[in-house]
Amino acid sequence: MAILACIILITVFFGYYARGMRTDNSIEIWLSKNDEDMNSYRAFLTDFGNEEFLIIALSAVNLFKKDSLREIHELAEKLKKLKGVVEVTSLADVFKNKITSPFFMEKTRTHRGRSFMNVFKKEILDDPTCQNTIISQNGRTTAIIASVQCAGPESRKQLVSETRNAVDEMQAKQEYKGHRYHLAGPSVVNAELDRLSNKDMNRLTPIMFVLSIVVLGCLFRTVSGVVIPILSVGVCIVWISGFFVMFGQTMNMVSNMLIPLTFIIALSTSIRLTNHYYREYLCCNDSETAIYNTLRHVGVPILMASITTAIGFASLTTSTIPPVFTTGVFMSGCALLAFFISLTLVPILLSFIPCQKNSHIESPLQCSETGAVLSQKELFFKRRYRVFTAFLTWLGNFTAKNKKYILLCGLGVGGIFLFGISKLQIESDLMASFPGKSKIARDSNYIEKHLMGLLPVEVVAEATDSINMLQPASLNNLVCFQDYLRAIPEVTGTLSIADYIQRTHQIVKGDKPQYYRIPGTEKEASDYLKLASLYGSDSVKQLYTKDQRKARVSIRMKQVGSNRYQAIIKSIKEFIHEHLETTALSWRITGIVPLLINVQDNILRSEIQSFSLAFFFTFVSTAIVLKSIKVGLISIIPNLIPITITLGVMGFQGIRLDAATIMIASIAVGISVDDTIHFFYRFKKELSVDGDYPVAISRTLQRVGKTAVFTSLSAIFGFLVFCFSGFKPIQYFGLLTSITMFNALVADLLISPSCLMLFKPIPVSPSSLRLKFNEIQ
Repeated sequence: MAILACIILITVFFGYYARGMRTDNSIEIWLSKNDEDMNSYRAFLTDFGNEEFLIIALSAVNLFKKDSLREIHELAEKLKKLKGVVEVTSLADVFKNKITSPFFMEKTRTHRGRSFMNVFKKEILDDPTCQNTIISQNGRTTAIIASVQCAGPESRKQLVSETRNAVDEMQAKQEYKGHRYHLAGPSVVNAELDRLSNKDMNRLTPIMFVLSIVVLGCLFRTVSGVVIPILSVGVCIVWISGFFVMFGQTMNMVSNMLIPLTFIIALSTSIRLTNHYYREYLCCNDSETAIYNTLRHVGVPILMASITTAIGFASLTTSTIPPVFTTGVFMSGCALLAFFISLTLVPILLSFIPCQKNSHIESPLQCSETGAVLSQKELFFKRRYRVFTAFLTWLGNFTAKNKKYILLCGLGVGGIFLFGISKLQIESDLMASFPGKSKIARDSNYIEKHLMGLLPVEVVAEATDSINMLQPASLNNLVCFQDYLRAIPEVTGTLSIADYIQRTHQIVKGDKPQYYRIPGTEKEASDYLKLASLYGSDSVKQLYTKDQRKARVSIRMKQVGSNRYQAIIKSIKEFIHEHLETTALSWRITGIVPLLINVQDNILRSEIQSFSLAFFFTFVSTAIVLKSIKVGLISIIPNLIPITITLGVMGFQGIRLDAATIMIASIAVGISVDDTIHFFYRFKKELSVDGDYPVAISRTLQRVGKTAVFTSLSAIFGFLVFCFSGFKPIQYFGLLTSITMFNALVADLLISPSCLMLFKPIPVSPSSLRLKFNEIQ
């Protein structure tokens, strides 16, 4: 009772902390404090201000009328009042700035025959600094661009929510009904990633538990067989979640696997204990003796499996990426924590709920390895549930007779899916996480089609020695660089001080096309830069530093996957190196989205390396706990095939290997190894009885096969629920985990016995042979 009271108090304590679980996929969490790229980005923010933004796009037949400008102005003013918004640029703001500039006033005087608004329309459509940013080329789509600076995921989420509310308020007004707004941008995508992952996990996790309860009820047919495993799983999840929050951690694309992994490990352990307890209780009809025998015979392999799984996941701590390292630590702790809770809580609960006469149990051939003959009660239950027992017996005989063909079929299937792995693409694409019909996907596609790309990239040019960025040579380098960028299909626009200087030079020279170029002297360039603000372009101040030694080129690209992005960045670097890199100028590429894509790419490389180590250490430890290098090597086969099939399915179906799906492989190792250790450990014990491999296989299947089926089926049906998520990473997680668990079950029931009978890695003891000889005599 004292232990149970302590567990309840600790669960309440951790449950209090678990309520504070948050999700954060922001760039900062993926980089270490001393990361060179992050330090470079912070320096960029210091020099030029924040680059994170969100965009509201609006289309209309005629944007250049008072009603349209008033609507845009009203929405822009709402945005300016929101916390986290640093600056807002809109068509209404440009209109206000331009009509007060001396250059525009002069133009209206020279075009007296045209309306005021028509002059403004022609002016802005001819302005390259506004094209594909504030206004589309056909003049029918405009953007309200808000530069934002959020303190964290919660403030970003709140800002996006308040922005949506502001848009909804505008659409609800009678005079604006029928107008469609489109909201997108890096800030919106980041907030949506957090929101959707939280929403679906919170909605579907309870359904997963309910479905698991139903499956356990159908299989166990007892109240205790359902309640005790679910309570054990629930306590483990509360404890690990509380630990996670206590140490200041937040959920992300990698650590989202922590709770499902806890579910699988805790469920497996508690079902094994509960099922074995039923069998022991049936033999001795005493709770204490049954619990003692259960812990004595099942506790050792459970401990071995927990340690092996923990060692495998500990390999993730070799990663230099903070979330991967943290996930490795907590996953290792999760395996050990599930062992501790299950071996304390489950026996205590079982002691309060004795086995009923009509319990659904697995009838053993012997009780507690004592050699006692079957009691009448056992024979009764064996007859009652002879279908399941007969199936396992048939499976053992079938495997013994067809071991070569089963192994060849397994290897053949593995070979087919190995070809699928060759088609597997390693790529990160944030937008691919959202369904094509989701609002964020539709809004993003609309803005990229009618206005501009939503992938921001920043290139900083820095002058060295005694020169500065306003010298003609430096400015011409910027022009040359931008001309190259515009030739890239995915680039929708670029902006630098060179654009403003050329445009002002053109205006001063009578707005003639031939004067859209860099002036011949530094003084002229400096004067034109100052005139740009009078011309109505305040944004130019964000494109260079006060000392004029640094200038930025802001690039807007269409959203692409990491592979294409890396190819574009590589070509940009090669162009800079071949044509622009001189002793006078240095160049560096930065920005929040490039950082995020680079980090995701590093996550993939890091986790692939960590998974390789996990695979190696897991099977080294398997060989150690089973005291046989031969057995450890053979155990690789039934554990490698499920992983191969899962990755092959991804390759054939075009599911990319990214930061979310890469963890499936690690979970596959944990699932497969757990059942394999129990099977091999039990087989060694059964083989020591009479030294007969086929008979030992049959008995092993009857003793551990049912538990493996119970665990796998309840988890498979539970995880299939996540296939109904509207968030693709969660969909793939549910589907791939279910596939992995099913294949792991088939491998343990068919491939493991076949390997043992073919290779015979465990020598038969002399005592077993004598016993077998006596039986024959």
